[in-house]
Amino acid sequence: MNAWPGEGGDVMGPTVTRTGSAKTTTPPLKNGNDLRESGYLIAVGSRTARFRRKHQSKMLLIMLLVLLLLLLCIAIVMTVLYIKQKRHRPPRVCETKECLRSAANLALSMDTSADPCDDFYKYVCGNWAVDHPRPDAYRSYDWFRDKQTKVYTVVRDFLSGNGSGPRPVQQAKDMYAACMDTETLDKLGLKPVIKVLETLNLPPYPTFVNITEDFDYSSYSFDWLETVIQVKVKLGMDVLIGFDIFTDPRNSSVYRLVMGSPETTNPFPSVHNERKRHAGKKSQRLGIPTNPNKPDDSILFNNEHYFESMEKSSDENKHAHIYKIFYAELIKLFVLESGGNDITKLSETELDQNIFLTADEYWSINSDLYQLESDNSTMSDEELFSNIPEFTVDEIQAHTDAVVESNNATASPIWKRYLEGVFNISNVELDFKNDKILVSDADLKYMALMSALVAKTPPVVLELYVWIKVMEVMSVHTTSEIRSLFQRSYDAMHPHRAAPTPRSLMCASAVNDLMGMAVSYAIADPSFYNVTKPKIKTMLHEMKNALSHLVGQVKWMDDDTKLATYQKIIQMKSLIGFPDWLLDEGKLEQYYEGVEVNVDTHLDNMINIIQVKIKKALNRFRGGNNFTWATDPTEVNAYHTFQENTITIPLVMLQYPFFDLGLDSLNYGSLGTVLGHEITHGFDNFGRQFDKNGNMLAWWSNSTVHAFINMTQCFVDQYNDYYIPELDEHVDGKKTLGENIADNGGLREAFAALKEHLRKHGPEPKLPGFEHMSSEQLFFLSYGNLWCGVSTKESLEDELSDEHSPQALRARGALQNSADFARAWRCRRGSPMNPATRCVIF
Repeated sequence: MNAWPGEGGDVMGPTVTRTGSAKTTTPPLKNGNDLRESGYLIAVGSRTARFRRKHQSKMLLIMLLVLLLLLLCIAIVMTVLYIKQKRHRPPRVCETKECLRSAANLALSMDTSADPCDDFYKYVCGNWAVDHPRPDAYRSYDWFRDKQTKVYTVVRDFLSGNGSGPRPVQQAKDMYAACMDTETLDKLGLKPVIKVLETLNLPPYPTFVNITEDFDYSSYSFDWLETVIQVKVKLGMDVLIGFDIFTDPRNSSVYRLVMGSPETTNPFPSVHNERKRHAGKKSQRLGIPTNPNKPDDSILFNNEHYFESMEKSSDENKHAHIYKIFYAELIKLFVLESGGNDITKLSETELDQNIFLTADEYWSINSDLYQLESDNSTMSDEELFSNIPEFTVDEIQAHTDAVVESNNATASPIWKRYLEGVFNISNVELDFKNDKILVSDADLKYMALMSALVAKTPPVVLELYVWIKVMEVMSVHTTSEIRSLFQRSYDAMHPHRAAPTPRSLMCASAVNDLMGMAVSYAIADPSFYNVTKPKIKTMLHEMKNALSHLVGQVKWMDDDTKLATYQKIIQMKSLIGFPDWLLDEGKLEQYYEGVEVNVDTHLDNMINIIQVKIKKALNRFRGGNNFTWATDPTEVNAYHTFQENTITIPLVMLQYPFFDLGLDSLNYGSLGTVLGHEITHGFDNFGRQFDKNGNMLAWWSNSTVHAFINMTQCFVDQYNDYYIPELDEHVDGKKTLGENIADNGGLREAFAALKEHLRKHGPEPKLPGFEHMSSEQLFFLSYGNLWCGVSTKESLEDELSDEHSPQALRARGALQNSADFARAWRCRRGSPMNPATRCVIF
């Protein structure tokens, strides 16, 4: 049969046919399930089921659409609510102790009444002096000096405390104890110095004093050259002749002999903690203590009678008077120490007259020699390194002999004998045919004129000159009476200068100067390798990339010079924190091999260390340059060594207040700009002469050199305009050019590095109390705070004679040339901090 018939059969199932003979035998079934299980009932679709299946998928689709719309509405509502909540939610704030410390420091230093676009230095540092009053021991005070003082305090506490360590660490403690034992020093008196004088072939007091009244000057002989040699090898001190071993400017992998005017005039630690500065030249030539870059401990004396008469003298005569009185008193102390009262045939008045005549004679010869030394101390870096001739020792002798004879004096062999005498304590044998000596033109002139002067000077006067030069640097490290003599005269010479440094800090500084690596071992943290050093490496890498990018943008460099610059940047080495070997077992003992220290012999301790260093330096002459550290890890400074294409960042520079400031913006604004400063030194007005290997070569094209020189005039003019009202003087833009370029380049590199760093790592949290400031503003705030300080009129005078600009200008000058600064602080065009003209090189 057909159920729901249609064309061609049942549209809902197959046709079922029964045969005619089929007989139904099925018993009654109760329900449809039974029928289906029995196989007799075939399912037939109904119209209702068909309708239900046809529209079921549409209903599900509609329901899904409704659900999606509902979810979309919920998402929109949640997004709106989130945005509204975020707008009113406080920003993420850094609450670490480092951030809190940095925030407090900045807030206390700032003078927010100042307009940052008018005087940013006042805005950042206006109240710094209130929160950091200048100690009496310093004429100026800033973050660098503050940190160095704290370093010496830490060193002092360590050296005076208990604890064990390698032998050199214990020797450093013993050396500190000997320095602090003033009671023993007073008991020993001047005997330690007199003992040293004997080894130098010098008498206990100058022969010129003539305390017996029957001395025959015409028959007196004195081998000044032999004594000068002994002074060099036993004290490391240059007198009349300057000698050192430097890396070859044209081949930094080897050492060369260098001669000229005296370089190391005081090998002992200074009793005044003056701040060290960069030494861009071979070295500052030092003479009598009028050189502001290195205070001399030889200017200290007081005598009421003579000071009363000095008040009526001119400043020049007053200074000369102070010197002469000091030297007279110093000589008299040695005469008395040697038993002068018992052996002299003179009355006390006659003795004093002879002593003052002696001091006057010294002043005369010293002034003549100082003038010779000063003639080549004003050379610029380019003049010093642009042409350094080399000579054989015979060529030098021939030249100086000609000058001596032209001055109607008798020439004598000097230079070969001097070098043989110095190297006699070493394992090195000189080859005078092949070991040529580097002597600049100015130094050669000094050597010739000095030879002529010495040839015409009586031996007894030469002895007097050498005696006082040696005595004034040793005697200050003896008795309380001598130290008081030095300090009183120092105060008379500089009435507005600082109070004396506490003995404990002076001794800590002395130990640090002579055994800096042992001190560094004691304060070095092993975690530095895994925590701080990787961060500094990352920062340096970013800084170099930033400089490379800036170089790529400049138009004044040709492509070949740019390529050479990239190569130099890539090969620039860095010494970070402290030497890698410092904490290795046995390495410190090897470094200080030969050093002996005794708790009862302070002067001998220093002399022994100096002698060990001299001998090691001489023995290295035939070896290759190992590009070692230029400073101790405890020095608060950073250096670029041109001849090694290396920057050095000591351990204490990687601490607060220069690093570890809580936020990257603050770290890059402070330490980052310091690193950038040193990197830029490799490409400033002086460093450009040294290539990627530290060799002095003309690796810039001529067109690039000319373009660079033309661009530097902008900096010269800009810094020349800086006026110091306290002194009624201007800054010397030419003298400070190299450092100013480094400041400007360092700032631009650090800012570019920070932006790239934040792009990679995401935005940083806000600084508490400075939530309204951006990371860019905090960067510039940190840079300005780096140069906060307080200065006296006298210290400003010293700063004007230095190759660095005054602190305030270092904060202001580079920022005036930064368009990024003007944008960050929204400074109007033409305002003091957003001038119409900017100076930019990199």
